[in-house]
Amino acid sequence: MASRGIETQAISQAHESHDVEKVAIPADDSGIDNSSGTRSPAPESKAENVQKKGLKWILAYSSLIASVLLFSMDNTIVADIQPSIIAAFDDIANLSWVGVGFALGSVCILPVAKAYGIFNIKWIFIGCFILFEVGSALCGAAPNMNAMIVGRVIAGVGGSGMYCGGIVYISVMTNIKERPLFVAGIAMMYNIGSVVGPVVGGAFAESSATWRWAFYINLVLAAVLAPAFIFCLPSINPVELSTMQKLRLQDWVGIVVFCGGSVCFTMALTFGGAVYAFDSGSEITLWVVAGVLLIAFVLVTIYHPFIPYENKLYPSHFTKRIELNILQYQLFSSAGVLLIAVYYTPLLFQFTRGDTPIEAGVRLLPLVILVGVASIVNGGAMPRLGYHMPWYVFGNALALTGSACMYTITTDTPAANIYGYTVLIGIGVGTYLAAGFSVVQAMVEEKDMNNAVGFMSVGTCSSLSGCASHIY
Repeated sequence: MASRGIETQAISQAHESHDVEKVAIPADDSGIDNSSGTRSPAPESKAENVQKKGLKWILAYSSLIASVLLFSMDNTIVADIQPSIIAAFDDIANLSWVGVGFALGSVCILPVAKAYGIFNIKWIFIGCFILFEVGSALCGAAPNMNAMIVGRVIAGVGGSGMYCGGIVYISVMTNIKERPLFVAGIAMMYNIGSVVGPVVGGAFAESSATWRWAFYINLVLAAVLAPAFIFCLPSINPVELSTMQKLRLQDWVGIVVFCGGSVCFTMALTFGGAVYAFDSGSEITLWVVAGVLLIAFVLVTIYHPFIPYENKLYPSHFTKRIELNILQYQLFSSAGVLLIAVYYTPLLFQFTRGDTPIEAGVRLLPLVILVGVASIVNGGAMPRLGYHMPWYVFGNALALTGSACMYTITTDTPAANIYGYTVLIGIGVGTYLAAGFSVVQAMVEEKDMNNAVGFMSVGTCSSLSGCASHIY
């Protein structure tokens, strides 16, 4: 079948036609102790070494991590502008949709990850970038709450596609030895954006520019990034097939069932007890439909007769390997720990210490700085040391300790103690937050690299949806 081996062709053709290094991932998992998952892959590569230097490479990488910054910043930017949105639209009943709408759009990350393995990577990425900006423009110009919600969903679809595309590009432009360091850069920008978002939103809400510029600012930044996307990112076409042939490679049944089930699940989590009573017909219906669709997705993934396993939406063969499932869960849990700390720490200082949104955002500096530093240290040291499991054990111990300490906070807890707790979370999460993408890609064959990106990205966006259900 023409679809078999498509992703292997994607990687090999990309390296033959562009000045980037091959991704040398041994198909037999050499260098990995699969029984325990404690040994990272051997860094040796038979690929021709091409140094990552020059203005074009700098602009390409900078634009990719900047796009991740936009995505993460837009995810949290509404945290401090919700009162202003309520005042503008006088529609508090639908306020929860403003936050959850972005999470709903993000459920498309798995179909988008598959598309990156079939269609031209550059134009899929630029298409997602355009969607993100269209959603931002609609939010900024929204005449009512309904338009705001639609804009947030569109921005969520485009933003998750940019996030996934950034990791895909790093995967095909680096080898397994240097990849952790470059992926750590993406993780660092994601963390910075998560912290900066509420600060930027609060600053605009308090200024004469109004809260609308919290969304319009994305258009200004887009004008700066667009030339780099167009002229510096390589155009990588995975396989020479017609558009119709490529469309046939997509698992459309899986896409519809997965997105439908994920949307219902996110809505049920978010609206239960807030918009709908837990025992109401609407809430029960959401849970039932979500359960039926997600069970149907499992059955479609296992028994779909017309799609080969490598083109199915969810890489079900990954679930047979316990270490891959653990790594996905680790990303899910670490993203949740970080996002909740980022949201609730500023709120604590605003409600108990009288901080302004900007002052409360500054309180997060210890957290974001140490997450970034720990991510970079992990990205640089892990390939040299060879082992990844100790990073996870050490990081989880610190993150768990910091989270447990956060539970003890009262209105009288000294600020220094709170800073110390966030430092523990920052160092703990940072030591392994970015590692999962590189480790999982090194544990699978080349043809499954984009599947690995989608597999891990589901962990991030599932955590985003779950946290949104408790925050908004």
